[in-house]
Amino acid sequence: MLCPRCRAALPDGANFCPQCGKRVSSFVPSPQKHRRRAKGTGSVYKLQGRRSKPWAACVNGRLIGTCRTSGEAVALLEQYNASRAPESLRRITFAEVYDQWSAQHYKTIGESAQKSYSLAYASASQLYDKALADLGTADYQRVIDGMVSDGLSRSTCEKVRLLFGQLCQWGMTRDIIDKNYAQFLELPAPSPKKTRVLSDVEIARIWTMEDDKRLGDTARITLIMIYTGMRINELLLMRRENVHLDQRYMIGGEKTAAGRDRPIPIDKCIVPLIQHFLDGNTSEWLIPSASGIPRDHHVVRRSFSSLMKKLDIEGVTPHTCRHTAASRWAAQGMPIQSVKEILGHSSIQTTSDIYTHADPLALVRALDARSAETTEVQK
Repeated sequence: MLCPRCRAALPDGANFCPQCGKRVSSFVPSPQKHRRRAKGTGSVYKLQGRRSKPWAACVNGRLIGTCRTSGEAVALLEQYNASRAPESLRRITFAEVYDQWSAQHYKTIGESAQKSYSLAYASASQLYDKALADLGTADYQRVIDGMVSDGLSRSTCEKVRLLFGQLCQWGMTRDIIDKNYAQFLELPAPSPKKTRVLSDVEIARIWTMEDDKRLGDTARITLIMIYTGMRINELLLMRRENVHLDQRYMIGGEKTAAGRDRPIPIDKCIVPLIQHFLDGNTSEWLIPSASGIPRDHHVVRRSFSSLMKKLDIEGVTPHTCRHTAASRWAAQGMPIQSVKEILGHSSIQTTSDIYTHADPLALVRALDARSAETTEVQK
């Protein structure tokens, strides 16, 4: 038998020409055996019907994608498996995720935010021993539904949802899960908004209590919060060394990175109030207790309630002073960016949506002024 290409004589039984390497036409290659993929690494199969991408790549019953050829599907599986977290990490429990996440995240937030997350975590005890990779929206929703059944508020549920979202994000960055299941949670309808601001008349009444023997200091603390927008803990933990009264600003704050160590301007009218706490004060704190440590905010809150009761002011808390400050600055025309920086918010949306309240009388005055301008132009 001769080679069809070079015409050289072929040995008996030869499949290829020893001279030029051409395969003999009578040679039939043995069928190639398909190698079985390792367990857990997925499979490739062809879908029924006419499709532009008939080859499917699947892992543990989950469709990863479809491709034009089987080779592309295999490559897709290899890419997917390479990006997946190790099995040891995929079995990490909800409690272990929280421990690792909180160890890093708690370094960037204040004590009050840490406490909020800790309380939210305590509400999810039923998830502690479950692997994060096995949890889905239904599991997180059962926690929320249980809280609603127990009569907990929407704001409490929102804190738990925020924690779930943070932990899901942590899992996504490590390829344990591929979506944030917290974003699909349903919360109870919000309660009617109760936050209000102090009116000018009510603020004037608080000023009359400045020299009161029993509630004078509480009145001063309240007025300082109204004119600085500080949280009660921010004021009680203010150090004397951070008060620059001659330049009319303080350095303080808590809760978020944007709120900590921020400059807080001092309105001229409260300079005497701050001077009152500085005079004869040898403590490191601006408003110390009798023992020289920061005043307990629970004690100050009770004293605040006594002050409001004596002045017949209802429906307010110390945090109302912060809302009042933001609304007064907005009404005076202060740029919203400046209000945000004074309050220490990380988002300007928080400042505009939550901490500013329109004064109805101010709106009427603005409307009258606008109408007067229009009438004058028409004349």
